[in-house]
Amino acid sequence: MEKLENARKTINEVDKKMAELFCRRMEAVKEVAAAKRELGLPVLSEQREAEVLERNKKLIENEEFASYYVNFLKGTMDLSKRYQHRLLYG
Repeated sequence: MEKLENARKTINEVDKKMAELFCRRMEAVKEVAAAKRELGLPVLSEQREAEVLERNKKLIENEEFASYYVNFLKGTMDLSKRYQHRLLYG
């Protein structure tokens, strides 16, 4: 039982840090949306997404986790695009 509790404690600590990082990321997304508005650019940039996924996948040393991380990033990027869309188009 102690192993389980320790693992859950670690998850809670990581989740707290992820929440802080998520908020920082979304603040940056807000800045991206403002820049895209000024430049007249669309929300979606398929080339940029592909580059981000490829670059960040390389950060994962454990191959077992790589595809899960890519899916995590895709979900995060989908949320970012939805937020940008809301900021740009209401």
